[in-house]
Amino acid sequence: MKIGLALGAGAARGWTHIGIIQALEKLGIKIDVVAGCSIGAYVGAAYASGKLEGLKEWSCSLSDWQVLALMGVGLRRGGIASGQKVFDKLASEFCAPTYEAMEKPFASVATDLYTGREVVFSSGEIGNTIQASCAIPALFAPVAHGDRWLVDGAVVNPVPVNLCRQLGADFVIAVNLNADFRPLRLEKLRLDHEENQRKTEDFFTKSQNVLKQWFSPDSKEKEETETDSKHTEQNEGVASDAIEAIEETISPPPNKVPRGNPPGILSVMSSSLEILQARVTRSRLAGDPPDILIEPQLTDVGIMEFHRAQELCEKGEETITRIAEQIKYQLLA
Repeated sequence: MKIGLALGAGAARGWTHIGIIQALEKLGIKIDVVAGCSIGAYVGAAYASGKLEGLKEWSCSLSDWQVLALMGVGLRRGGIASGQKVFDKLASEFCAPTYEAMEKPFASVATDLYTGREVVFSSGEIGNTIQASCAIPALFAPVAHGDRWLVDGAVVNPVPVNLCRQLGADFVIAVNLNADFRPLRLEKLRLDHEENQRKTEDFFTKSQNVLKQWFSPDSKEKEETETDSKHTEQNEGVASDAIEAIEETISPPPNKVPRGNPPGILSVMSSSLEILQARVTRSRLAGDPPDILIEPQLTDVGIMEFHRAQELCEKGEETITRIAEQIKYQLLA
């Protein structure tokens, strides 16, 4: 029996794949073919190339500021980060140059930006195919490949079970890193997701502060600007308080309407993508279910917390430990 492993998308949560893979191997499970989407393609490429341990050592050494530098956040068309250093690192140290040179059959998936079609890579040069699979819309710029512009495979196929079957797998183990967005659990987990969005905003705020230093005016102009800004904010604050008092007197808002600041554009973007991805995942898994579905609980992990690799690897191992007997039973049944 040929066993396939489908590694799902999930940004920083993807380091969990490393712990899951190593825990499966400790159980004596031999993975024959691998398919990955987005961060699942990144980790899957290293695993299929026989260099997973090296990737683990590097990822576990990253600090939050190193992640910020590797992301290459800046002003560019198509996305707010390049991530080029991350993909260069994979190509130079953790990945075979071609799909055929890998130790295990491997496939990755991306999305054609203009047709919406699923684009599968399983042969030829690796090139920028992994980068294309990881090109999260708005975060990373689309990747040119041939005559197409490609974005994250998670837009159409977040957990590529079908690719494992195309590679000849008889039994598929799938890993879904975004099982948190489920209707019955959303209210319970709402605060966790709000905290994750705040952490995402904080990550990009650090990047924005760096950018502002590049374009800042001289100190005198800055002081004048800050002084004017303070006066403006004070005046606006008085006016805003007055208007709010009038509005509350005339038509008080419903109790369920949040009174805090609205989420920032990056929070809206990342949360919307997570919701979209979760819904697409449920639909795809319902149509092509794996034999075993692994869903680690990662509600407290923000999409840009790549510096938490050590913790996430451990979460992956713990997840397999909890369901080890179930996995053994299904494989032997």
